[in-house]
Amino acid sequence: MQFRHPRAVALLLAGALAAGQAAFWLLPRETLSEKEKRVLAAAPQPTAASLADGSLFADIDRYLADHFPGREALVGLNAYQRQAEGQNAVGEIVRGADGWLFPAPVSADRQILWDNMQAITAFAAQQDAPVYLMAVPSAGAVVSDKLPRLHLPYPDDTLLEEARRLAGDSVQWVDLLEAFREADRPETLYYRTDHHWTTAGAYRAYARLMEEKQASSVPQEAFAVERAPGFYGTSYAKSGLWLTAPDTLELWTDPALQATVTVYDANREEPVTQQGLYFRAYLEQADKYPVFLSGNHARVHIQTNADSDRRLLVVKDSYAHALAPFLAEEYRTIDLIDLRYFKRQTISDWLAENPADEILFVYGLSSLTGDTALQWLA
Repeated sequence: MQFRHPRAVALLLAGALAAGQAAFWLLPRETLSEKEKRVLAAAPQPTAASLADGSLFADIDRYLADHFPGREALVGLNAYQRQAEGQNAVGEIVRGADGWLFPAPVSADRQILWDNMQAITAFAAQQDAPVYLMAVPSAGAVVSDKLPRLHLPYPDDTLLEEARRLAGDSVQWVDLLEAFREADRPETLYYRTDHHWTTAGAYRAYARLMEEKQASSVPQEAFAVERAPGFYGTSYAKSGLWLTAPDTLELWTDPALQATVTVYDANREEPVTQQGLYFRAYLEQADKYPVFLSGNHARVHIQTNADSDRRLLVVKDSYAHALAPFLAEEYRTIDLIDLRYFKRQTISDWLAENPADEILFVYGLSSLTGDTALQWLA
């Protein structure tokens, strides 16, 4: 192929390269990608050690990639190109019908699942208080009618059954998979653009827990529902499919319930305390999900005016955050501990100082099969 005006093509290419270079150096640097929900790479600081081991060049590559002019637009263009090429079934996110962005099926490490269940059952066997386990299935295993025709199978049935078998008699299993699948509208139980369950999904899990305990749950009609539109979750951030419509967050509030929430972190000298279960300031930010318990922390303490004087310990990942307002209906005191950040002592040591009447594990299936922090239980 020959160009009629090769000089013009060369000048056009040179101009594009020069414009790109100028934009890179002249445009202000962003520190956060709101769409991707992550901190962008900082400018590398050369040292003799980083130069010697080659890490300096990797840091430079990350910095250039994160701050390339028009990067988010190019990420989106690449994502839609992959869709057009039929690559929807590969990668972290599977695009379904009606704007659904499903996390890909769990790539389970059976050894980690076995180790985690062994840790939970050994811990439960040492407790006088009853221990419950709530393993949350993935959206793809529940809202299957929104999946594309071609996708990898979701192994939730097999993995959850294995976890249930490993739980044995020392742990009271809270079966969510069938309860979710039997819902009138399973698609209301998960966000389209995020991996978490919705507030409606958290409520159904709470009702299932109360059923397991042979107790009644607070009816849905008792809650006032506040809707916050414009929510984009983690699946959206990973997908690059920027034209996807947002979700709506729902905050369910019982006007009769009063609660004080205190957040503890190892890197914070003083805890943060507020009245009310929702951190509403996050509704004005790009990442709205921390409206539930202010996001991930080592420990969150909730004190309520519930009729019961019982104390609950929740060992959890982030699925427990939207569940907490419903648990607050049943317990005077709740402590939620995230083992990824709670490093000062084991849970057994903490319970020796802070006895609980009941203990609840809340983990998404992906955490139960991939997170090794549960070894801090002992």
